[in-house]
Parts: sequence; C-alpha cells; structure tokens
Amino acid sequence: MPVTGIFFLPSPTTSTNTTSPPPLQTLLTRLTTTYTLTPLPRWTLSHQLFRSTPSIPIPPPTSPIPTPPKPTGLRYLHILTLSHRPSTTSILITAPQAPSASTNTPASSPSAIPPTTKAEAATVIAIPPGAQSEEFTALLSSKLNPLWQQRHSIQVQNGQGFEVGDFRVRVGEVRQGMGGAIQGRGVVVELEYLGGGEEGEEDWDTAESAIRAFWAGLGVPGAREFIRIQGVEEGWGVIRQWCEVLRMRG
Repeated sequence: MPVTGIFFLPSPTTSTNTTSPPPLQTLLTRLTTTYTLTPLPRWTLSHQLFRSTPSIPIPPPTSPIPTPPKPTGLRYLHILTLSHRPSTTSILITAPQAPSASTNTPASSPSAIPPTTKAEAATVIAIPPGAQSEEFTALLSSKLNPLWQQRHSIQVQNGQGFEVGDFRVRVGEVRQGMGGAIQGRGVVVELEYLGGGEEGEEDWDTAESAIRAFWAGLGVPGAREFIRIQGVEEGWGVIRQWCEVLRMRG
C-alpha cells in the first residue's frame, strides 16, 4: 500500500543573503543532483479554507445566566482539488474545537509540526470537480457567508513530478492570494512511497523510515513534516495530510 509524506518548506521571512536561490530552485537542484529522475506529468492544486463564525448559545428566556455564555468552538472547512487525483474534489469539515491558549511555534522552526500529528475530528466527503465544486464554493461565499468566512485561497500551478525508484515525487511552489494580491508561501513536496506491502504497523514504520531517509538525502533543513496523522479515518489520510499542510498554522 502506498504511504505518503508531505514536506512544507516555508519561504524565509528575512534573508541576509540576497543572492540565495529560491527554495524551489534549491529543491529541484538537490533532486536532480542526488537522484536519477524520470519525469511525470505536471500537476496542480487548488485549496480554499473557510472558518466558521463564532456563535454564542442563547439560553431559554426563563433561564438564569450566572455567567456570560462563551462562544462555541471554531470549525474549519477545506475544499481541496489535486490534479493527480482527478476524479474528486474533497471537502473536509473539522469538528468544533474550543479555543485554547497555546504558544505558537515559529513557522521556520523544523519542530513546528511534530512527526506524528494529532488530527482534529473531521468529516470528509467527495464531490465531482469542476462546475459542482465551483458552485459549492460560490454558495459558501454568498448565501452562507454569515456562517463561513473565507480565510485564504491557495494554488500550486505547474508543479513538477518525478519517479525515483520506489517513490513518486511532486514538487510545487505554494502561492496564497485572493484577487490581485498573490504571495509566495513556500515549497511543498509530496513523497509517495510505493514499496509498501499490506497495511500494517510494520509496513508503516518501514515506509516512514524510507520517506524520511529520502528527504534527509536532499539535505534541506527547516521543513514541516506530515506523514502519520492520528485519528484519521481509513482512506482519507492523504487528504487530511494536505489539509493540515495548507491550513498554514503558525
């Protein structure tokens, strides 16, 4: 069974060396000099993220209110389309999560996302891509706007893909923006390990080790790693990995 790892390399916020090559160029150079590559078709990605508007429960008129009611937890709605998974657009909706006071880890830190990520409970459905997914997005942005606010829109255009031994590798530049404002957020790499057998803990461990060894061979530090995500329903792991990457926390 294929196992996928996704690595996100954020764009540096500051740089003292203005002559440094862009992260995408660096990654492609490392790939071509480290491994023997067989080109795959170009690929694209489209991702829309919406966040629920906070709501405050209204108690019954006769009910005493000893303390002010607290807003309910936030939910996130992802709309994800991948050209190398052309048959569906995936919609992922997280369960309500109570706000928590946590310390954000800087985006450039390699420990910002631990190797094993604890996922929020979520529901995932699939709809046909193209017109139907566009209509759904338009519905959220118009009639359902009081309930869902768009946080960002992300694209990967003209990404490059390769086969390398037991791996399929896809590399692309992540661009975020709505309207005329487009911002480069970094580079994403999908490593799909094809050498696994039947699904099992031992095969997972072998695949994870192979994925990490492949990435380590590139010698590119500072990436966020998404390989195994706990609490994800079987069959939706890769979709959840992508949604965790593209939520752009931190």
